[in-house]
Amino acid sequence: MRKKIGIITGSGPEAGVDLWQKILEENKLFLKDDFQGDLDAPNVTVLSVPELGHSMELEKNYNRVWETLENAIRDICKRVDYFAIACNTLNLYSNKIEKIYLKHKFISTFDVVKDYLVENSLKKVCIVGALPVIQMKEYSVFKPLIDTFNIEVPKDLKKVHELIYDVKKYGGDSHKVINDFRIIVDKVESNNIFLACTELPLIKLKYKDKNLIDVTQLLARKLVEKSF
Repeated sequence: MRKKIGIITGSGPEAGVDLWQKILEENKLFLKDDFQGDLDAPNVTVLSVPELGHSMELEKNYNRVWETLENAIRDICKRVDYFAIACNTLNLYSNKIEKIYLKHKFISTFDVVKDYLVENSLKKVCIVGALPVIQMKEYSVFKPLIDTFNIEVPKDLKKVHELIYDVKKYGGDSHKVINDFRIIVDKVESNNIFLACTELPLIKLKYKDKNLIDVTQLLARKLVEKSF
């Protein structure tokens, strides 16, 4: 019997929908010709908690967000074998998840990004995400990467953070959102750019000369693999 998958979302809720959709896509790719329809889809539980939106200002809300997240984790783990958090910022709490003895069920964005770097022999990349993530300080899940890899971040961190709020408000189809994102990406030196915020892959922008790597897609792929 296949393992059950869980998604914790709410920061923002569209990110959970996006991850779920990508799980369904990756499931079809994994099964190939063996996929016949609904009965071959994975068992997925989605738990959306609006209070997790406080993670956008994590420094002010660190304990409050963890209390909310811990309750969500304990709840969803009653029903699933593996879970992911559809928010790169919230993946920072990996160590706390380990202390409540549920780390073995958790698939983190850090793990899938590091695996991608190693598997593709990448030494220099850019990570674009919310302010707590790209500051590469104590509130960044990706901070340990700078010890091994050359990690670039966008030049104007505040602009990126504002862009993420705009995606939440106006959507990824907004001309302003698309143009602002293009300006940010154009200033990045690295050819490989991790979109390390679940709102960023929602922006309808394509590049020929830069590889925009959707961390949500990597997470979906790993969850599907774990389900078999």
